[in-house]
Amino acid sequence: MTALPPLLLLLVLVAGALAASEIGYWLGWLTGKRDDVFDRQLGIVRGATFAVVAFLIGFAFSGAASRYVDRLDIIVKEANAIGTAWLRADTLAEPARGRLKAALRDYTADRVALLQEDDMSAILARIAKAGSFHDRLWKAGLEGTQGNPSLALLVLPSLNDVIDLHTTHLSAARRHLPTAIFVALLVTAGLSLGLAAFGHGQVGRRFTMLDGMYSAVLAAALWMTIDLDYPRYGFIRTNIAPMVETLAGMKL
Repeated sequence: MTALPPLLLLLVLVAGALAASEIGYWLGWLTGKRDDVFDRQLGIVRGATFAVVAFLIGFAFSGAASRYVDRLDIIVKEANAIGTAWLRADTLAEPARGRLKAALRDYTADRVALLQEDDMSAILARIAKAGSFHDRLWKAGLEGTQGNPSLALLVLPSLNDVIDLHTTHLSAARRHLPTAIFVALLVTAGLSLGLAAFGHGQVGRRFTMLDGMYSAVLAAALWMTIDLDYPRYGFIRTNIAPMVETLAGMKL
């Protein structure tokens, strides 16, 4: 769904919408004018199809917007968890304190680079390295709190939160609109465009501006839904300022 560049995808959606309208027009022209009963039934089917398209677009856009907000919230939670772990590292004695803080800073820098990355191969490579960062964090925490249960209860849970939020973040980033629903939305949108132009073809009159406006609106709605649902894809990006600010505050 996201293999094409964003603007090219928009053009493809607009072209597909116009093609559906054109097909509907010619089918109507070939069918010709029917009786009043057929026209009434066509109006019922057309109205029902428009309602389904509106429902599916609303459902898809609402879900994409909700997932977008969830990703923003997870970044804030992750930044807060890292900041908490950084502060609690101050309770450790040297050299454990320095080792844990260095590990936290390196991990945060890698997270910022990951969130700014667009190349999928580079993203996957950074995700694969996350396990080694987590091992480094945990070992530094264990070494610094060894023999001190009270200190361990203070420091280790914050590191555990940092590690757990990596999995939460990955899950949120991979959560998108199900393909089956998106395909159903495309098919239903195409049918609605075809039905709208079918009546025009029956009477042999073109309403180019009206059909073009409806095609453009539907294509833009689909395009914005895709853009919103894939934060690394188009023009709508996830705000990573909380993580950047956390990294900026980490002074060794």
